[in-house]
Amino acid sequence: MIKVILIIFLLTTSASFSACKYSATADVKDNQLVNKVEKYVCEEDVSFFVKFWTTDEWVRPATYTFLFILDNL
Repeated sequence: MIKVILIIFLLTTSASFSACKYSATADVKDNQLVNKVEKYVCEEDVSFFVKFWTTDEWVRPATYTFLFILDNL
């Protein structure tokens, strides 16, 4: 069971490896900021485990892997 948890932990990615962008816009009226809008957008990389089961590039190998494991149980 610990091996399964360790493998899942290693296949996931954390938010610390994401690319974040910050932008802020505001209007100045009488030396004061009005209509201030702040945006903080982070794009996380998807782990290989998620890509393996969801992208078109890996659909066939994922299916074959699943069937191989199912057949050998």
